[in-house]
Amino acid sequence: MESLYLITGDEVYERNECLEKIKKSFGELVKGINYIVLDKDNISNLENEINTYPFGFNKKLIIVKLDKKSAKEDDDSKDFLTDSLIKTLEELDETVCVVFVGDFTLKSKIYKLVEKKGKCFNFQKKKENELITWCKEIFDNNEVKISNQDISYLISLCGTEKLVLKNEIEKLTSYAFNTKSIKKEDIDKLCIKTSDIIIFDLTDSIGTKNKAKALKCLEELIENKEPIQKIAIMIAKHFKSLLVAKIAVEENKNLMDELNTKSTYATNKYKEQARRFSKKELIEIIKKLAKLDIDSKIRKNRFKNRD
Repeated sequence: MESLYLITGDEVYERNECLEKIKKSFGELVKGINYIVLDKDNISNLENEINTYPFGFNKKLIIVKLDKKSAKEDDDSKDFLTDSLIKTLEELDETVCVVFVGDFTLKSKIYKLVEKKGKCFNFQKKKENELITWCKEIFDNNEVKISNQDISYLISLCGTEKLVLKNEIEKLTSYAFNTKSIKKEDIDKLCIKTSDIIIFDLTDSIGTKNKAKALKCLEELIENKEPIQKIAIMIAKHFKSLLVAKIAVEENKNLMDELNTKSTYATNKYKEQARRFSKKELIEIIKKLAKLDIDSKIRKNRFKNRD
């Protein structure tokens, strides 16, 4: 077993799974003694924790969790990686194991350090065909029959996050306890659409000028407890992606690369929806959404000044 690890990547489920495997390999963990969890607020204690012996245990596990913000700061300033800490991490012995968990780039100083002295795990989101295989295995293990087509529909409805998919699959397999079979109508009945999928539905409604359906989609987003400001941002980002798709198709570019997605469902939907708008219409919509954002900020500042 290594003394130094780094776990990163977009696939949170696999990151958590990897961390749990490392924790299980330690056996008994007592927080504050042989199990320490640090974050960006107390990472300055890391060197001291490494040098403190875990009384009553042969080895100590130290987990350092850094969110996106702190990971970005790490790339820019690398403040926490002092010369003294770097030396300490490079000379870890068998009495301590340090695991960095968070969002790190391959070029970051901490990633390069761990890659040289320990082991890095970089879990990226899977392609749709890989997700279908993974989902099918879970259904098979629960002896529930479902077609690949319906699994693909489940992914399109709930997104590509493994943690979300696993929760939805558990819901479906429980529902199919007696029937041992899942169909598309069961997925529609039980599974919750992600906000991104509702945005696709909303854009479909706008493209076909179906106002009633568009308003229903807005109600669904509000029911998903999305703040109005976030809904506006999501809609704006979606129309920007439609413009990217429109231009990519016209210029015969790789649509997945241009949209920075691995989802064939999302790629096909963007391509299909982009056909319903002219380039001029998309630019006008984006301008109006930008103006809406500016106007809302101006009004907000006016209210602040009044107070």
